[in-house]
Amino acid sequence: MPISEPPRYANFTARMMEITSTRAPWHRRLWRSGTMQIARELLDESVRPGAPEAAITDQRSYVMHCLRTDHGIADHGKCVEGTIKGITPGITESSHAWINLREHIDRMYDSYLVNWADSLDTPTPNGKPIDVEGAARRITAHLLDAGMHKSSLYAWLRAIRDDDSTAITIGDFLREADRRLRQPERIYTFCVPVEKVGGFDVATAPGWMTAQQTAQWKRVHAQKAQGLLQRGSFLLDVQARDVNAAADKARSRISNLSAKFYLGSSTPIVICPSMWSKEKGSEFPTHATNRVINVRSFELLGRVQDLEMLDYITNTLALVQPLRTAAPHIAVMSGWSAIESLMVGPSDGQDAIAAKRFSLIVAASMVRAELSWLSRTYATTHDDTAAAEMDKCERNIDRARLFQMHARANPQIDLQKSVDNLALERIRPALTDPRQEIEKISGILTREFTRLYRKRNMIVHGGHTQESNLHSISETLAPLIGAGIDRVVHVGLTFNVRPIELSAVAESRVHYLVPATDTNPGNLLDLLEF
Repeated sequence: MPISEPPRYANFTARMMEITSTRAPWHRRLWRSGTMQIARELLDESVRPGAPEAAITDQRSYVMHCLRTDHGIADHGKCVEGTIKGITPGITESSHAWINLREHIDRMYDSYLVNWADSLDTPTPNGKPIDVEGAARRITAHLLDAGMHKSSLYAWLRAIRDDDSTAITIGDFLREADRRLRQPERIYTFCVPVEKVGGFDVATAPGWMTAQQTAQWKRVHAQKAQGLLQRGSFLLDVQARDVNAAADKARSRISNLSAKFYLGSSTPIVICPSMWSKEKGSEFPTHATNRVINVRSFELLGRVQDLEMLDYITNTLALVQPLRTAAPHIAVMSGWSAIESLMVGPSDGQDAIAAKRFSLIVAASMVRAELSWLSRTYATTHDDTAAAEMDKCERNIDRARLFQMHARANPQIDLQKSVDNLALERIRPALTDPRQEIEKISGILTREFTRLYRKRNMIVHGGHTQESNLHSISETLAPLIGAGIDRVVHVGLTFNVRPIELSAVAESRVHYLVPATDTNPGNLLDLLEF
């Protein structure tokens, strides 16, 4: 049976499933890492040589904000308020404050899901229910940061939903998730076939198998996998929470090996596009990723066939292309470089300013995308006058404006899907106080893009290419980067407005936002219009 949800936490499961679905629209995906991951980053980055004081100060503030607003933290961070102040540049792993904070974070991590379970099982003392959206995002982020793969988490939630046996509560689900995270990670084995073998004897090379041995391995361990032409293979053992997470780790190792095969040999070693899982008995792609990045403005504006492009668009597309399929450290560097190339001008003193500027564009695009989605949903699920008027609109923005007014006039709208109703509740504050909501969303995104900037610096200046959370941050931010670039391209092609002008004008317009009414859509959707 589905997870039993009290009315105050209705649709919690549906929201978690939407966040982990590969089909979710970009504006409804996960935006940030979990609280514990952000806290651990403060520990990791504070002891790196050359860490700027401003960056550490910003991280301290962000960590305390996350702890104070997270129901998975028993005392909302009160026990570390003094300790965190002692995390300053020049601190080492042997420093008193650093060790003290590490111990606190370890204990917070151990009790995180159980604290959430207790909080959701017990009504809050003041009678105000916990925010479903915030709970779903924080808990999902924690599970993914802990090593669960989003596809595996989605499959688990779907299995619970479709199970006809005894119902469980949200707390029961979280306690079971906690139990699973306490289990040791498993070893998963992948056979990676190669199309071409280099100048060495496969039969005598440790870890390699000949073509005949590979075919025999497949017959025994991966009968369900599709066959392919191969000249041998090698085996990879990786440790992970589940087979999907293991496949991601295997792909990272394959990427590193590919660089060695390409640069370290005069004869090429070409890896096949698929590898075989011993545990699952089927194939996985060797190079694909779960990162989503789409720039559809060319198609929507009928400009795909153009053979000439504006220089900044050409440069940006070249920089961002590796974000989809490259190794995580390349994706992080490419993603930030694309943002920086668009948002930093000659007179700007620091590159990090790009995070704030780009975040505003993404935040405005996010609100517009959600209102467009909800207006289309309303037009197709209702047969009243408002739906008919929306259906006549040729432009998304015009339909979204009509929906804004209709939503203000009608506080109770049923869009017939739980995830759409949740989305409508999330977007309603933007209709009544658009400036506060845009600044709130932009602030969250600014912190996340600033994290991307710090990760990029760690790679470029410190050579830290193997950090475990590079994959997570690149996958989380890729759709957001794509959405921001898509809007930059759309405005550039339509109005010939360059990126920094777009950012500057949008920033000024935020101060003059007015709410929608039942007769006027306000000017929220005009932030990026010219």
